[in-house]
Amino acid sequence: MISRIDHTTMTVRSLERSVNFYTNLIGFVVDHDMWIPEANLKIVFLRIGDTMLELFGVPKVDGVAISEKNEVVGYKHICLLTDGVDREYERLSQAGVKFHVPPKNVQNVRVAFFKDPDGMDIELIEYQKKEAIA
Repeated sequence: MISRIDHTTMTVRSLERSVNFYTNLIGFVVDHDMWIPEANLKIVFLRIGDTMLELFGVPKVDGVAISEKNEVVGYKHICLLTDGVDREYERLSQAGVKFHVPPKNVQNVRVAFFKDPDGMDIELIEYQKKEAIA
């Protein structure tokens, strides 16, 4: 079951400048960040109340920002929180929805991506339960 929008993602020209803006001027706090080495990409998650904003720094190759594969500055995708990415994947696939990223684990989350009728990305996310330490 999908329960809410989990976060909104934006690609920004300067990650440092945008984090500074959203934290110091708007009132967000840094929740956590991620480094995706295969994409040469740093992601920063900002939180205000129960709202999460995910900022993608534009990936760079040899110090030059690239703008391929939807890596343009602006809103990137919406993310829907679910208690079962795999169940939603099966349900939506059976209804004819085509996924361009089938369910997979990325660090401590399970995700999948598909497009709406206008080609806008929608992410499904399920937070993995942390194992209890005995």
